[in-house]
This record gives sequence, structure tokens and C-alpha cells, in this order.
Amino acid sequence: MEMKGNDSGFPLLVQYEHMGTLLRNLPNTLLENKGPVARDHLANERNFLAWVRTSLSFATIGLAVTQAFRGQGDGLLYAGKVIGALLIVLAISLLLIGAYRFYIVAIWVQRGKFPPSRAAILNVTVAAVTLIALSFILIVINTSRTI
Repeated sequence: MEMKGNDSGFPLLVQYEHMGTLLRNLPNTLLENKGPVARDHLANERNFLAWVRTSLSFATIGLAVTQAFRGQGDGLLYAGKVIGALLIVLAISLLLIGAYRFYIVAIWVQRGKFPPSRAAILNVTVAAVTLIALSFILIVINTSRTI
């Protein structure tokens, strides 16, 4: 089966046929350990754990940003809560993207192909940079008021 995708190399969701294709491939499949099979699947598991660690980091940053603006004026308190909440939403999104990528990569590795995740990486980078920059700006505003 040939992998179809867009110009970025990100495989289209419709290529995975139906949700049934994903669900059929989810059970613990026993694979022959020939060549790089075990190495590739273990690398996929490590990649998923990296998504989990990154997700937990963003959730922690979201809580820290929210706590950093407690007791401040209403404007800064509200902005801190919004940015903290958005960082936690990003953390949940990262966990879901990581889980999705884990199963999709497992299926494609079994087929002898590999779907790169260029679009996911770009989107996560833009969201993270935006939220971190907003947090930095709020912290600078907050510290300049207390000096």
C-alpha cells in the first residue's frame, strides 16, 4: 500500500481508511523480531514517552504561570489564568498528538513505511513559542510594576 500525503510529508488521515483500521491494529500484536522490528517499535515507545514528558512539562508551566499572578491586579490575574489554561490545553493536546502518533507510526512501521510528523511539530512549536512569549511579557510587566 502506498502512503499518500500532502507536500509537507504529513500523511492524510483519510489514508488510514476507517477508524476500524486503527482499532484492528491496536491490540497487542505479536511481531517477529527480525531485523530492525523490535528496535523500531521500542524507539516508537520512547518517542511516545517524550511526548508525555513534554506534555507534563507544559502542564506544570501552565500551573506555575497561573500561580505567579495570584494576588495581582485583576487584569494580570485574568491574563495569567488565560495563559495558564492555554498552556494546560496545549499539554493535553500534546498528549493526544503523542498517542495518535504512537499508534499511527506502529501501523506504518509494520507496513515498512514511516510517516514524518512535520505539520504536528510546526503547529506545536508555534503554539508553544506564542504562549511562552506571552508568559514572558506578563512576567516582565508584573516585575516592572513592583520595582
